[in-house]
Amino acid sequence: MTSSAPSPRKRKKWPFVLGAVLVLVFIACSLGIGRLYFRLRHVSDIDDAVEKATSAFIEDYRDGLSPAGYDALCAEAKDVYPRQDLAAPKKDKAITGFRITSTDVDYDRRQATVGVEVRRANGSTTDEVYILDEVDDRWRMCAFPT
Repeated sequence: MTSSAPSPRKRKKWPFVLGAVLVLVFIACSLGIGRLYFRLRHVSDIDDAVEKATSAFIEDYRDGLSPAGYDALCAEAKDVYPRQDLAAPKKDKAITGFRITSTDVDYDRRQATVGVEVRRANGSTTDEVYILDEVDDRWRMCAFPT
């Protein structure tokens, strides 16, 4: 009698290949989402730093710019504005409050433009633009209304 042994069952390879592809897609998506999250967080941190520097400048400038406030200006602003011109408070343009309305950062040029709504002692409101440059990892005021 001749008996033939049953042929060995062939395993299907496609479930393993599909599983491996799904794992790779999951890893790639996770890395992409993580990178996006940290990039957005970095952008948000930069916007916060720009707004904080602008607020600090306006609050200092409203009472007459202090020596520390003057030292925080960028070199170009120091060339244009002598210390004594900024040290005295502007009685006719006294600032009673302000609100930052927009922040636009040019990451390549390391420059920011900040829109601010300023309220004055006489009750008027004006929209002003402040320009900051990033110098030595610090945002410095470079152009502002006087």
